[in-house]
Parts: sequence; structure tokens; C-alpha cells
Amino acid sequence: MAGEQYDHRTRSGDSRQGRWLAWAALGGALIFGLALTVFALRSGEDPAPPVVPSAVLSPTATLPLLEIAQVEYPTPLPAIPPSATPTAANQPVDWVQPTADPQAVAEALAQPASAAGATLRRELNPLTILPVRSRSEIMTYAVQPNDTLQTIADRFGLQQSTIIWSNDRFYVNAMRIGLELTILPVDGVYHRVDEPQTLRAIADEYGVDPYAIIDSEFNDFYGTTPDVILPEGLFVVVPGGTGSTEPIYWDPGIVMTSGSADGSQPRGSGVVAGTETALFAVGDPGSCGKQSVVGGSAPVNAPIYRNYRITQDFAWTHGGIDLAVPEGTPVFAAGGGTVIFKGWSTWGYGYTVVLAHGGTLSIYGHLNGAFVGCGEVVTPGQNIAVTGNSGRSSGPHLHFEIRGSSGAPVSPWSYQGF
Repeated sequence: MAGEQYDHRTRSGDSRQGRWLAWAALGGALIFGLALTVFALRSGEDPAPPVVPSAVLSPTATLPLLEIAQVEYPTPLPAIPPSATPTAANQPVDWVQPTADPQAVAEALAQPASAAGATLRRELNPLTILPVRSRSEIMTYAVQPNDTLQTIADRFGLQQSTIIWSNDRFYVNAMRIGLELTILPVDGVYHRVDEPQTLRAIADEYGVDPYAIIDSEFNDFYGTTPDVILPEGLFVVVPGGTGSTEPIYWDPGIVMTSGSADGSQPRGSGVVAGTETALFAVGDPGSCGKQSVVGGSAPVNAPIYRNYRITQDFAWTHGGIDLAVPEGTPVFAAGGGTVIFKGWSTWGYGYTVVLAHGGTLSIYGHLNGAFVGCGEVVTPGQNIAVTGNSGRSSGPHLHFEIRGSSGAPVSPWSYQGF
């Protein structure tokens, strides 16, 4: 019994001694960790976590390491590059900036801006200005008072020849007020098919490529070929085409006769040398009817002696010379002859005087009055009228014209210098 009691006390003492040693070790570790913390704070570094021996965590024996299975963690998102971060200079593509009212922008651009004493220059032509769209269709124009072939052409931006080649030459010659003229949208020819013919034949007639006609928006020939036959009566626009350049002129009907005094032997339209009677523009208010032609001399003298300016020369589209002078300027007979027309002409010449010089005629148009009468024989250089602005005239001037033996206008330069 005594031995057993001794043994029990001995084991109990050993146990108390072991527990005391464990607590002492733990206290020492804590004091050591606190000392490290104070030292780290003084040196400005983050304190390292205290290393606690696994043996002191428990008074029991050291625990074995846990066997943790490998875990598949989710893949981390890629880092956003700095350039992709939205900033004021780099906005997302769907970022909508506020816009100003277009009218306010236009008004602001129209005003010069200044900053720090310097003027900010702006582009004078920052935008593309679209030209005015040309006419896209054929139109009809009624001749107005004072219209001339040139003023009508200028009105529509065309050449005079285009108007001539787009209308009956007789009506172009007449140019009466109210006359309806066909006006093309482009320069060229307005061709009427008088008998069946191919597009190729029309193109050859006016000197253009057949596809200039086929591809024109003013015709309805898309998809056709140059050898297609067009029916009679069809009108075709020939862009860039060139028509006849035979002279066009006022042809009121000139009848000169030779032989008997009553004119029983007519020589037809025109002026014949040595004629005995003349008939000019029957039906016009200024017509003198049939007149006997006495004597006469070539129109080689100047019709005006004061300073003048040639505003329109002789050409196939203009049968005379226009001499610009103030209204009331004296007009003189270019040669000796007989007055066969004196008064108003409905063919656009306004107040007109016509002299027969035997084989030629001289015409003085756009007058303001005349000092001679029908059938009167005048001498070269005689004051027969004064200038004006009557008829289809764009300004005060004298239209001076000479007709040859065929009745057609001839160049006044062939008779005199200007």
C-alpha cells in the first residue's frame, strides 16, 4: 500500500511539473513576439507575424499535417489596360456627344472669333457647294416684246444656234411676239424624223456618236441599238449636234420684176439688177406695195457718221450689223434708190425703212421715225430717219442690212468699212 501511494504522488508531481513547463514556454514565446513587434514599430517596418512552434499550441503531442486535396480555383479576369479606361480623350464608341443646333452653328461660323488678341481664321469654303441643277426637260417659251434671238439664248444659257436648230427656221426668222419656241435643256439639235430612219443615220447627220443620243436622259432610247429604225414624226434630242449653218434671215417676201411696168413678168423672190418694180413685205403695215425702181447706186456710204459701237456683227445667225448710238441719231441713205418700205415691221425690226438700189436693197431697222415716204427717190447720204429702240431691240441702235440679188443678206463689209 505504501509503495502504491508513493508511486501515485510521484506521477502526480511529474504531471504538474510538465504543465508548468508548457505554460512557461508559451509565456516566453508571447514575450518574444511582443519584443519583435516593438522593435519593428521602431524601425518603421511591418512586424512579421510571430512564429509559434506547433509544439506549444497544445500541451498535447504535435498534430500531423492535414492532407488538403488540390482545388481548381476560377481563372482570374485579365487586367484592363490603361488605354481602355474611358477618359475625356478616349470615350467608348457608343458615347454620344451633345450637338448644337445647326442654325446656331451656321451663325457662329459666320462671325469671326478672337482669342488672346489673335484672330482665328476660318476656311472660306469649308463645304462643297452643289451647282444649280440644270433643266431636265424640254420647254416651250413664248416670245416677249423686245426679245431677240440673242437675249433668249442668254436667258436659257444656250447658244443661238441651238434655238435655231430646235425650231422651224421660218418662225425663227419671224420671231413674232407670242411665237412659241422649243427650248432644249442642253446645246444641240432637236431633230424631227420626217421619214423612218435609224439612230445611226441621225447621229451621222449631226456629227455625234449614236450612243450620245441613246444615253441621253432627254430621250427614251435606253437599251436600244444604233441600228434601230425610228418612226416618222418622232422628235429626238441630239446633244452636242451641229445643224445647218446656212444664213437665216428675215424673208418677208421680196418680189422684184423686170419687163412691163405692171410686173407681168415676175422674177421671183430676190433682187434683180435693172429691175423696174419692187414689192416688199406685202401685208406688213410699212409695206409700200409695188413700187417703180428708178436709178439707184450701190450702198457704199456710211449710214451713220457719228461715233458708234458695233454690238453685233454680221453672221449666219444675224443678217446685218448693229451700230449702237443714242436715240435720235441721224441715219443716212447708204446709196441712191427708191423707198419701198417705210413704217412698222411685224418681223421684229420695229420702225423700218427699205431702199431699193437696183440690184441690191438696204434695210434700216429699229428706227424712231422717218423723213421719207413710199416711192420717194433718195440720194446717197440723204438723212432718211433717226435711230431708236423700236421692235425687238435690246437697246438704242441701228440694224443695218444689205440684201444681194438673191434676196439673202450679204456682208456689209463687202461694200464699206466700219
